[in-house]
Amino acid sequence: MLTLHQYHLSPFNEKIQRMLNYKGIPFEERYWLLGDRKKVEAFNPTGKLPALEHDGHWVCDSTDMAHYIEQTFPDKPLIPDDPALRGMVHVLEDWADESLYFYEMHLRFTTPGNQERNIPRMVANEKSFLRWFLPKVIPGGIRKITRTQGIGRKSLDQLLVDAERHVCAVDGMLNQGDWLVADQLSLADLAVYAMFQCFRDADNANAILQRYPSVIDWMARIETTTSGNEGK
Repeated sequence: MLTLHQYHLSPFNEKIQRMLNYKGIPFEERYWLLGDRKKVEAFNPTGKLPALEHDGHWVCDSTDMAHYIEQTFPDKPLIPDDPALRGMVHVLEDWADESLYFYEMHLRFTTPGNQERNIPRMVANEKSFLRWFLPKVIPGGIRKITRTQGIGRKSLDQLLVDAERHVCAVDGMLNQGDWLVADQLSLADLAVYAMFQCFRDADNANAILQRYPSVIDWMARIETTTSGNEGK
């Protein structure tokens, strides 16, 4: 049995959940509290989640998880065999994980209106002290991360210009077909979708998404294809 260990509101949860759903692989979900970080470090020294547990074997990075799932459960492949297509999937997944991720995180959890709505959702199940304390420190902690990364040094207006360029780029890629790479769903779609789904939690980023009907339709296709209800 597979168990997906998660913190609440992580886009990387979404990527792996939908991959498992698409492949029809049964799995259990366990959500950990932010206050449980020391317990998480017992199986992942970085303290980060998601992590995948499979019959006593642990995989603790979402890209590594995706490749582990693909190798262990090869039916309904999401990573192409063709080297050129495989390379494109890798580039797009890495773009999502290492660039779009910082945009969604900054917009959801540090910008006015968005942080007040999203941080309480993140900490809703924590103990009462942490429900009070974490909303006071999470925005500053995330700003420190994104400032070091670079995105946090930009103005909000510039971040939204960048975000629209990213959404527009995906819109352009969808001119060639229903999916980002070749003619079938791939890990690239799931990775980018997971970040755009987080954009929906930031009003200013969601407004950008709504200007691109082809992107909204693509997201709906992914949701239908990876709901876990196909054929039921």
